Amino acid sequence: MKRSYLNYPLGGLEVETEVAVLGAGAGGCAVACALAERGIEVHLFEEGQHWRGKDFKPSNTWAFKNLYQDRGARVAIGSGWLPVNGGRGVGGSTLINSAISFKTPGPIVEDWRKLGFDPDGDFLGLVDRVWRDIGVIQNPEGVQGRNNLLFKQGAEALDMGGAYLHRSAPGCTGCGICQLGCPSGGKNSADRTFLARALSLGGVTVNADCRAEEVESSGGRITAVVGSILDPDSQERLSSFRVRADRFVLSAGPIGSPRFLMRNGLEPNEHVGQHLHLHPAIGCYALFDEEVLHWHGVSQGYFVDRWSEGWLLQTATITPDNQFLAMPLPVGPELNEVMAKMRYLGAAGAIIHDEDSVGSVGSHTLSFELGDGDRQLLLKGMREVARVWFAAGAHTVISSVVGGGLIKSPDEIDRVIALDTPYDRLLAVASHPMGTCRMGDDPALSVVDPRGRVHGVDNLYIADASVFPSSLGVNPQVTVMAIGLMVGRGV
Repeated sequence: MKRSYLNYPLGGLEVETEVAVLGAGAGGCAVACALAERGIEVHLFEEGQHWRGKDFKPSNTWAFKNLYQDRGARVAIGSGWLPVNGGRGVGGSTLINSAISFKTPGPIVEDWRKLGFDPDGDFLGLVDRVWRDIGVIQNPEGVQGRNNLLFKQGAEALDMGGAYLHRSAPGCTGCGICQLGCPSGGKNSADRTFLARALSLGGVTVNADCRAEEVESSGGRITAVVGSILDPDSQERLSSFRVRADRFVLSAGPIGSPRFLMRNGLEPNEHVGQHLHLHPAIGCYALFDEEVLHWHGVSQGYFVDRWSEGWLLQTATITPDNQFLAMPLPVGPELNEVMAKMRYLGAAGAIIHDEDSVGSVGSHTLSFELGDGDRQLLLKGMREVARVWFAAGAHTVISSVVGGGLIKSPDEIDRVIALDTPYDRLLAVASHPMGTCRMGDDPALSVVDPRGRVHGVDNLYIADASVFPSSLGVNPQVTVMAIGLMVGRGV
């Protein structure tokens, strides 16, 4: 791929535009589209690269280096350590997610509206537009893979009422490596949808390998943003850029956006970086007599809706090398036995709302204290996954309780996955950070107003999941894009 930085002047890049968007993930791409549709000139600045489908490689090492925040090593510290995935590059986390699409739950929208959210009353219409524009479908059975079909079989045997997940991947071929970048182009990531439309309308420029760092301001307004042009391989600073604009939209994500405000003294109050919500998730695996090859087929294709109880059950696909690392078994005979039968292993898990946990983002810290209620939700969800696997015909289940060993029958589930299991014995991960610059109509309790404008700064807006007033409880990409459209219309 041609290195984007070679197109920049050696002495640095100077830009003047109507609107500068800092970050080109789901929110930033949607903002750019909304602005372009109004004929407004836009420059996007993104720390990562601008990739094409043929550039992606089926390698975790390559993906962690090029497509993940902190090279896949980002961790929240608190009750224990909790890996928190996030994407990097033009397209943001939509480059590495499984394209799972949920409309914003109605009860969440109603709760947010009490805080001034959706001032024009048409947010759900924007959600419907996103649904159409990113081509959400339920992928056909032919590309689902055996892992999804077995979980479906177990859920139906228990009369759970599951369904194939809606995904923004109408061209999915079932290669099972969504988390490494979609090589077929079958996934409609933000760069291939909203950004592509914005570019087709003209007046939009993408500046990749550009990290926004500092602001210049005068009279309560930002006049310019300066930053570094990076070597995409080494991440070393090659030169600088400076952009002057009438308006600025920050879309650096729920970790990057509050840190940008802190670094530049733009915090309107103590709520910046606070109220971090995550969706903790925990896996549960199963051995069958038949081949499963769970890394083949749609990576996350089937789910059981328990949203009202605090969790969703979702199938999951990871590559065999990551599966080895995810196994909560000590190195020895049990782990060797499971790995030797990897072809017969099914994988699924539970993802929870995050209701009583407490998290925050600092200038150099990321903390998350798992609440006792959320700990029990993880365990209850894991129990339910185990029951589905046995109902599907599994002869052995492996929970994510460290030291729990192999579960040989449904009668052992509640004993191994005991509700009093402490968090330090749970091997969990998290996705979907939210809420660190929350939206609201009270300047004392929120960071941005219902139009997305940062309180106290006339021309700075935020459009990403950091403005969520609370936890969403479902995969957030559709909601983030709809907020991008909403904020983009109001800039």
